[in-house]
Parts: sequence; structure tokens; C-alpha cells
Amino acid sequence: MSFESPEKSAAYRAAKLAVLRKLMVKHIERTDAQARNVEQALAVLAEANARARGAHQ
Repeated sequence: MSFESPEKSAAYRAAKLAVLRKLMVKHIERTDAQARNVEQALAVLAEANARARGAHQ
């Protein structure tokens, strides 16, 4: 009778992969949300700079 260690079992690897995949998706979603926030802030800054330059001309 031979027993595989839990670390080497297919079920363990599949479960570990599912957890890692979920963490990666969450990380990507968080990164995308942060990138959108940065893009919005840059757009506001660019608009403010354009208005300030227009007022000085």
C-alpha cells in the first residue's frame, strides 16, 4: 500500500493552483482599478494645467 504525500497529490496541486489563480485575478483587478484612478487624476491635472496656461496667455 503506497500513499502519496499531500504536497504531491493531484488534488492538492489543483487546489493550490485554484487559490493562486484567484489571488492573481484579484491582484490584476486591484492594479487595473489603481491604474484607472491614476489616469483620472492625470486627466484632471492636465485639464487644470491647460486652464492655467490659458489664463496666463
